[in-house]
Amino acid sequence: MASSTPTPPPNYSSLPSAPRQRRQNHHKRHRHYSNSKSAPLSAAAGSSNAAATGRGNGSGRASTLGSLLEGRQSRLAPEFSGRRSTRFAAKMHSGMPRVTPNKHAHSAAADEALSYLFNAGNNIAAIDNVLIAYESELWEVEDYIYMLKEFGNTGHFLLATKCFDFIIWKQNGRIAKGKLVSTMIGTLGRLGEINHALRLFESARLEGHGNTVYSFSAMISAYGRNGHFSDAVDLFRSMRSWGVYPNLISYNSLIDAGAKGEVDFDVVVKFFDEMLAEGIVPDRLTYNSLLSVCASKGMWETAQKLLSEMDQKGIVRDAFTYNTYLDTLCKGGQIDLARRVLEEMSSRRVWPTVVTYSTMIDGCAKANLLEDALNLYEEMKLRSISVDRVSYNTMVGIYAKLGRFDEAIGQCKEMESCGMKRDVVTYNALLSGYGRYGMYDEVRRLFEEMKAWNIYPNTLTYSTMIDVYTKGGMFQEAMDVYKDFKKAQLEVDVVFYTSIIDSLCKNGLVESSIMLLIAMIEKGIKPNVVTFNSIIDASRQSPTLEYGVHGSSQAVEYPTEQLSSMLIDGAFQNKTGDDRILKMFEQLAAEKAGHREKDRKGRQDQHCILWLFQKMHELNIKPNVVTFSAILNACSRCNSFEDASMLLGALRLFDNQVYGVTHGLLMGYREQVWFQAQTLFDEMRRMDSSTASAFYNALTDMLWQFGQRRGAEMVVTEGRRRNVWKGEWSISCLDLHLMSCGAACAMVHSWLLNMHSTLFEGSELPKIVTILTGWGKHSKVMGDGTLKRAVEALLNGMGSPFRIAEGNLGRYYSPGNLLATWLRQPSIFNLLVLYDVLNHSQAAAPSHA
Repeated sequence: MASSTPTPPPNYSSLPSAPRQRRQNHHKRHRHYSNSKSAPLSAAAGSSNAAATGRGNGSGRASTLGSLLEGRQSRLAPEFSGRRSTRFAAKMHSGMPRVTPNKHAHSAAADEALSYLFNAGNNIAAIDNVLIAYESELWEVEDYIYMLKEFGNTGHFLLATKCFDFIIWKQNGRIAKGKLVSTMIGTLGRLGEINHALRLFESARLEGHGNTVYSFSAMISAYGRNGHFSDAVDLFRSMRSWGVYPNLISYNSLIDAGAKGEVDFDVVVKFFDEMLAEGIVPDRLTYNSLLSVCASKGMWETAQKLLSEMDQKGIVRDAFTYNTYLDTLCKGGQIDLARRVLEEMSSRRVWPTVVTYSTMIDGCAKANLLEDALNLYEEMKLRSISVDRVSYNTMVGIYAKLGRFDEAIGQCKEMESCGMKRDVVTYNALLSGYGRYGMYDEVRRLFEEMKAWNIYPNTLTYSTMIDVYTKGGMFQEAMDVYKDFKKAQLEVDVVFYTSIIDSLCKNGLVESSIMLLIAMIEKGIKPNVVTFNSIIDASRQSPTLEYGVHGSSQAVEYPTEQLSSMLIDGAFQNKTGDDRILKMFEQLAAEKAGHREKDRKGRQDQHCILWLFQKMHELNIKPNVVTFSAILNACSRCNSFEDASMLLGALRLFDNQVYGVTHGLLMGYREQVWFQAQTLFDEMRRMDSSTASAFYNALTDMLWQFGQRRGAEMVVTEGRRRNVWKGEWSISCLDLHLMSCGAACAMVHSWLLNMHSTLFEGSELPKIVTILTGWGKHSKVMGDGTLKRAVEALLNGMGSPFRIAEGNLGRYYSPGNLLATWLRQPSIFNLLVLYDVLNHSQAAAPSHA
């Protein structure tokens, strides 16, 4: 399986043999390439340094950026963040502040030269030939500025450095040099070369053409783009000492740096306030940058306030304003509101662009609204909006996720017919899709194909491959891919570790995931909340609930605390410095070959969860709603109120409100905490529907498990009122397929009670009444899911007339007249009314009477 990374392309001439036919200057055409950097580039550039010395600059003077080509290693690609489509699109097409004034259009010759330079690839001799051939035609500095920006957008470090070195010493004017330096600093920042950007900034400043507000602003932006916001602030504060006074451009760059670094809004907005205090009037770019700060956090309500402020100040919204707002809404789970905003744009005479639709399509895809995403794609084409690389790659990912591979490949071919070659993002989407459906031969073929085409795998590629093989139990193959990853000299960081940990957890390998968690901490790599959420969720078993009307909770066998300590201590047996990932895959492959048991139940207990929560507290990692849902799910399988209460106590380390509500409802303080519960549910409105429904499901399951069934009913009724679960809820049909077992059972009681009231008010029931449970989302037996079995046990236990529909195991039905007769029985009302077995003045043992 393991294979070496592809070699750089052979030397060839990239210049035309015949004179060129001059073309008219076309509009600037944006190109979307992966912004990842390939490992072999440094080797190719380094080996050619000697040949390149003195060639192409016509002066023989040492290159300012010559050292950039030495010792360069590929960096972790940012696509893995899960936002690569919309964020990259927004950056490529954005109206963000320009750090270098560029009022003049570039020439047609610049487009031609750019095309030939891209074809030259890593061949330094070919790059020099192109630059020399076009020297007389690229006389405007704006031509070189245009090309440098394109190299930054497309991830071409070598082309950027060669082009800059070629032109910088040919310019004698201080202003022209300042423009080039500022642009190159921005390009290096976009390429992730922050140290080289700083070196250029400092040398240019000392030489006299870099001590400008534009150079400072470019460096501030480069810092922010690479996660060095504190350095950006320090540089901003130092401007006055260099005789450069911050202005609107400087403040815009600093605010934008906060947006690119995903800094908290409360931190960034202080500089906005300072700007106002200095008497500097914000413009549209200022507000667009503030909106970008909101986008990464999904702070859609704050974004709404900023838009209102813009309107009050008479600042007109542009396409970037709307695109960023839509991105914020999508990340905040407000897809319906985003649709309305999309419709509003045209009424304000702001026309949707390809970025607008890419943002919406990506937002729908991440919310698993795949059909909606496909409809938006068709709508974009009907509007005659040209599809770009980002949109094509997004559609490839959607079709692959749906298993519609013919259409996914069709998108690839259509993209290629438009002159856009497949890139690493395209292949990553295909690899993930084929792996999702267990098509491992296609995964192998695609992985080899991309390398054969000199498309260098990035960190996301390798983590996707490892994820695919690990989930399939193919540990030897996963180990081979990891060895290939090590040979490529790509960086291991939190997202790579988290990807492997998540794969292990989904395969039930909790012990291995904890070992990797400890290993990454030892290496100085700080986990994030996603890392812990994966392990916490995997460390719990599905709750064993008894859904009949009568009976008691079924006991679950748990290990002792000593066994949990042995698990955690066992993770430290390897010596620090060992490659834990490699050793882990070797062990897993050996165990599979020997048919050994994986992780045992005894290793998945609440003591591990408590240890994980304590570790989060030590590392100052704040849990999110997904963490809380995982804790509540773990509580559902506890043996007693005391165990569940102890597990909930871990929440107090982080959030007294969540702890107060959940613990209060569990212990029977329903009336006292319901107001606080409403406030908590208000906070849930900011979440996307799947995240919010997961929290409601987990809370209801816990309450149902321990007999707090009136509280469970109140929670699901409130969730239904807030439209947490999408689906029909009427007198004729109850759709439960998005609910957990406890939530569904509580909802059945509430629904039937509502029907009971309808009957006694003199109304009739429909001819047919239906309950939908779906096919069982997590069941491997079609039509026999956990939810279906739980609802069936409940209905049968009550003696209801509901029966399974023939040919549809997820649908229960009852004739209306039979259901009415059953509901009118004197004993049924008391059967449907739910009670809490524990209240604030009583401490009873768990009961399900």
